[in-house]
Amino acid sequence: MQGTDLVRRSTPLCVLADIGAAARRYEALGMRRIDTEDAGCVGYRAGGTGVILATDAFMRGDYDAKHVDRMLDRSVDYLHVASADDAASRLPAGATVLQDVRTRAGTREILVEQGGGLLILAETAA
Repeated sequence: MQGTDLVRRSTPLCVLADIGAAARRYEALGMRRIDTEDAGCVGYRAGGTGVILATDAFMRGDYDAKHVDRMLDRSVDYLHVASADDAASRLPAGATVLQDVRTRAGTREILVEQGGGLLILAETAA
């Protein structure tokens, strides 16, 4: 699989205690809201770009609390990938897999620490 085929898109994921203020800001700017099945997680899209807002409480439904605490008040690179295993196998030396989860929504997500930053490799279940 070519690298350009592996990563389908990248979306910043902002983990916040309360997403209300950020949601109002994006809506005021005219971004289109993408609702999920849970008020603790919502997406916004403008053109070909977007952002995901999630509460720490929502994230704790899938991830260990110690990892969510590290994500809180940060933007995490959320990479939509064709294969989480293939993407994980291409991580550079020094990258550490912190957690590999199957989310409530059925997505497989691998949380990675690399160079002090965090990213999530997300594969949508077929």
